[in-house]
Amino acid sequence: MKKLFSGILVCLLLAVSLFTTGCFNLPGLGGDDTGSLLYPSGTIAGYKVCYKPAQYNFERLFLTYSNNIVRDLFTYFTFYNYKKYEYNEETKNYQLITNFPTITEDNYLTFWDEALNLDRIRYQPKFISENEYYTYDDVAWNWSFGDKVDGLINILTYSETNGQIEKNYLNLIDFLTNIESYSNPNLNDIINIYATVLEYNIYELVLGRTPTAPLIQISDTATTVLDSVKVTLNGKLVDGTTATRDEIMGSIQEEFSLYGTYVGFSERDRENLTNYILETVIGDQIVNNLKYNKNNEYQTKVAEIINSSNPTLNQDVEEGQEPPRDFFDPYPASKIKDFNGTAFYINGGIDENGNMSNTNAFDHIQSAEYQSFVIMPEQEDLELCALWLAFESEQPIDAVIRVRYYDGNGRLFETAKQNISMSGEEFNAETDIIMMDLVYSEITDTELDTSVDMTLDNFDNDLDGGILKADDIDGKYVSGALANYYNIIESDSGFGAIGVLNHNKIPFSYMEIVIDVIKDPNQPQATYPFKMGVVGIFPTAK
Repeated sequence: MKKLFSGILVCLLLAVSLFTTGCFNLPGLGGDDTGSLLYPSGTIAGYKVCYKPAQYNFERLFLTYSNNIVRDLFTYFTFYNYKKYEYNEETKNYQLITNFPTITEDNYLTFWDEALNLDRIRYQPKFISENEYYTYDDVAWNWSFGDKVDGLINILTYSETNGQIEKNYLNLIDFLTNIESYSNPNLNDIINIYATVLEYNIYELVLGRTPTAPLIQISDTATTVLDSVKVTLNGKLVDGTTATRDEIMGSIQEEFSLYGTYVGFSERDRENLTNYILETVIGDQIVNNLKYNKNNEYQTKVAEIINSSNPTLNQDVEEGQEPPRDFFDPYPASKIKDFNGTAFYINGGIDENGNMSNTNAFDHIQSAEYQSFVIMPEQEDLELCALWLAFESEQPIDAVIRVRYYDGNGRLFETAKQNISMSGEEFNAETDIIMMDLVYSEITDTELDTSVDMTLDNFDNDLDGGILKADDIDGKYVSGALANYYNIIESDSGFGAIGVLNHNKIPFSYMEIVIDVIKDPNQPQATYPFKMGVVGIFPTAK
């Protein structure tokens, strides 16, 4: 952490502020209940802090999401254009819709090539040339099932003698009749098995881990779906039943409640999941082979299915209730808490005997993984030129910190990122205090308009009936209607996120400090608690 001074002397703090920031309207010295080094008397009402709680009760949206994805993948690539699921508004369920064409001697050639695409999970149709037929290659998805399953055997295979089959009207009729009569529950069996695996893998992806690969054994003799494939995950047989699914999910859901940082699915999550399905569920042998993946259809369709499987679509909303926040518009799995007055300032380093001491600097501030905090002025037109923060942790922690400024009229600004390293040792005023850079750039494609004044309005904590108020001693979970007032910023770690105010819901200007802890995906059960507080805050001289 940047070393700013050689001791915990108030006079030196003042001097640094005076000569390095040009601040002349300096705050008064300590003397309040916390004994803070510096604080602006009559300027700041408090701080609204957002932090990761020890545990968060997540809704099981990944269950519905994984079901939707696997269902749509398997129905699209098994019954292309003929069978699909549609949402029924009356029953509030998805229903299988069959739409088989009427085949005649006059039109059967029109449907021939489409029929050859009906089971690309187990056999890949290979395009020979613009004027030739398709033929089948025995190349399957990684997540597949047996070759001999009754009702799903495609009889339109190419001839052993000449490498292609005769386009025969009766052959097509027999094949489509066979597919149409195939019992849907049989396909549901395989969907339920693989949906359990995908749900587990989605939890792992969001936690920043490498997904656990299932062990898949395919039978070449079985005639039913359940006999044709044996899938094992973490040594447990996946049979598609609810009881087995709940048993398999128990451990990963518990970990997610401890280490998950946001509710929903981010843009980065969707990109990672798309790549995972292409590479692991389907496989390079198909996706990266132009014989089978014409015009990148797999990439296009998988991305489309991932988006259309949104589990918050078509959810019932009772009259008078606010609809759930969209699954693809995530919000932090966080708590917020108001530190009123000077309660978020560190102690002045004076022990009970009146001697200089570092041991009680944070004794009134809880240890947590702090994500952001907002300054709540109690006066209008406050402009700050310097902000000093202090940190203490029980383990070494690296983080990236920056300041966001919202002007109250749709424009959002941000300072450059600053790297900090917490030592994991007792607070030391020589090394554990930093001064925040308050030079902003607008978060747009245009350059910063230097004529914009970075001034803060009075923070209206009674906004919308006081929904942002969190002066309870235990804080307040970001959930329900409050979830609409917070967004996430994706972490620089490559996974996880930080909770910040949703500036689109705030009609006044504010300043927010963002702390992005850099987490190690190789240590999935690591926690990152630390203590932080304000040392000094300096208004600009008017």
